Amino acid sequence: MYDKLDIFKVTKAQMDWLAQRQEVLAENIANANTPRYLPKDLKPVSFKEVLTGTQAPTVTAVATNSAHIVPEMGIDPFKSVTQRKTYESAPDGNAVILEEQMAKIGESGTSFNTSASLFQKYQKMIMNALGQR
Repeated sequence: MYDKLDIFKVTKAQMDWLAQRQEVLAENIANANTPRYLPKDLKPVSFKEVLTGTQAPTVTAVATNSAHIVPEMGIDPFKSVTQRKTYESAPDGNAVILEEQMAKIGESGTSFNTSASLFQKYQKMIMNALGQR
């Protein structure tokens, strides 16, 4: 029901992007002591593509027999890119700045909570409009 409404498409895409970004940032922090490691971040999502449906398609497995279990696998539509402009690096070549990564994680968490709150508000509004509580 909700996948047809644009506000829910955009909110879901934003929450998916932020969850994936948290994983990438956590990987950066985990590799803070790895020599020559360059931090990564996600390419910003284009919400115009989300609304028009031109976002990269997800690839899934197909069951050839009704007894087969189809695994939930797919290619993430979000692309992780290595940051090229690093302003600081350790003598071993590691360019992860923990303070910067933690700030990005905090920003992502706040944005995720905002998106989740927006999703809940619109869901309540629709339920009230339908006469359900």
